[in-house]
Amino acid sequence: MERSARAAALMVLTAIEERQAYANLSLRHVLGTTNLAKQECNLATELVMGVLRRQNTLDFAINWLLRRPGGLPAAVRRLLRLGAYQVLFLDRVPVAAACHETVELAKQLGTGRYSGLVNGVLRQLAHRQNEVPWPVWEDDPEGFLVIRESHPEWLVRRWLKQHGPDTARAICEANNQPVGVGLRVNLRRISRDDFLKLLADREIEARPSTFAGAGIRLISGANIAGLPGYPEGFFSVQDESSMLVAPVVCPQPGEIIVDACAAPGGKTTHLAEVSRDQALIYAWDIHPHKLGLIRQNCERLGLGRIHPAIVDAQDPPRELADQVDRVLVDAPCSGLGVLRRRPELRYRMSVAGIRRLQGLQQNILAGAATLVRPGGILVYSTCTTEPEENFGQIKTFLQQRPDFVPADLASYLPSLNFSPEEKRQVAKGYWQILPHRFNTDGFFIARLQRKLF
Repeated sequence: MERSARAAALMVLTAIEERQAYANLSLRHVLGTTNLAKQECNLATELVMGVLRRQNTLDFAINWLLRRPGGLPAAVRRLLRLGAYQVLFLDRVPVAAACHETVELAKQLGTGRYSGLVNGVLRQLAHRQNEVPWPVWEDDPEGFLVIRESHPEWLVRRWLKQHGPDTARAICEANNQPVGVGLRVNLRRISRDDFLKLLADREIEARPSTFAGAGIRLISGANIAGLPGYPEGFFSVQDESSMLVAPVVCPQPGEIIVDACAAPGGKTTHLAEVSRDQALIYAWDIHPHKLGLIRQNCERLGLGRIHPAIVDAQDPPRELADQVDRVLVDAPCSGLGVLRRRPELRYRMSVAGIRRLQGLQQNILAGAATLVRPGGILVYSTCTTEPEENFGQIKTFLQQRPDFVPADLASYLPSLNFSPEEKRQVAKGYWQILPHRFNTDGFFIARLQRKLF
């Protein structure tokens, strides 16, 4: 296949659909092997993420123009989605170019007998896009969010029930917005102001985060490894909402800390930086290959007191029972708070998947709690928005472990424009961040303290 942004995007979309690949990893692999110019790489990324975010919208429009939409081969549907996204959402791409390039891709893929259909559907869509019978918000909120905001029906129904129409719509809209890159400055090596100046000198647009004193948000895309200060360990990549975790854990020099689900190590290294690399930190994970990522990050950032190990937090070492000052459980979860960053998850998760994760989260929490010394701290976090993975887990845990109590979060969080409901949550020791509130990932965090007696 000829090398181009569209061909690269199609390769990634095929890998995601046929091999359950992750969009970000597959994009990194494909773009790393195609030698495309920066502008072409940016277009390929836009096409992949855009098609994934708008898949239901694209399918609805395509099906409207087909006589027998159910008989369309998967490869041809991917081609049509790719072309339709350019027609409906990319004003800077001429319709003629979108149609021609998609037809050429059909020929290169050996699906040339469908090239007439591809050409016809895309040109009809360009000509008749104002005639598409889209669902109307006022008449059909559920259909609008499923089709126009391209979220699965089961999830839309959940959010409408949990949050009501307006908030559900705000969440869906936030999930479809392009996401900026968050950076956490390693304050042991450079100040945030000096790092911002370093970026500005390279004409890289960035602004300080209001969420975290070490946080920065890039305004435009960038090759992370090519940013100034990467080899020197001046920064790590981390979303702003997850930068809240280490301050809430609040590790102190000389303490024993356990990060029970540590890989790839973003929160672990933040814990070390907050403690000035003077706390003993055990970083556990069950995947051996992921421990290498933690070690690499520690070496780059200049952190020497993190000890990665293969440990299942459901059954932690007994010699640490009642000995650990602070434990972080950043639990495996459905990831439904990061759909703007990983849009393919919306088509993979299900209610059954959430239920399976609930049992794992419960077991990890129970195992981690055995480590906490009297008076010690247990912090639980996820990157999901679903109550049974979040507050529901904390409620169940507190019923099972009455020797733990919620701890007010207010003094550990930044000064933000909290809603009355958020203030109530924070006072009770937890906070559910919804993605539309502060333009961050959806996130949950709870702080619990074990009673002294």
